Amino acid sequence: METISIKACWLKSHIRVRIISKDLKGGRLYLKKGEVVDVVGPRMCDVSMDESRELIQGVSQDFLETALPRRGGPVLVLYGKHDGVFGNLVSKDLEQETAVVQDGNNHEYVNVRLYQIAEYIRDPTYLGY
Repeated sequence: METISIKACWLKSHIRVRIISKDLKGGRLYLKKGEVVDVVGPRMCDVSMDESRELIQGVSQDFLETALPRRGGPVLVLYGKHDGVFGNLVSKDLEQETAVVQDGNNHEYVNVRLYQIAEYIRDPTYLGY
C-alpha cells in the first residue's frame, strides 16, 4: 500500500490557497484566500491576497491549505498519480475527503484526495490544455 505524505511539495502558480497560520502578518490574514503568483522554492511562494491585492512574499507551504472551487469549477491536481491534470470539480465528499475531477483533455473521471487539488484561476491554455 502506498503511503502519501501530506508533506509533499504541492505548490504551483495560479492556484487559490487559504492562509491557515495565525503567525503570518500578526494573524490578520488568518483564513483569508489568495492566489499563488510565484513559487520561489520547493516549499515557499508569494501570495497575492484576494481582498486587498497585497503581495505576501516568502510564504511557507506549511502556512497554507488548498482552496476548492464550487462544483463545476476549474481545478488542478497538484501531486500524486494524476499530477498536473486540469479539469472540473464534479463532486466532493467532505467526510471521505475525496473528490471526483473530470479531466479537461480526455473527459475521464479521476478520483483524488481533497488536499491534492486546488482551484486553478488562470486560463488552462497556460497548462497546455
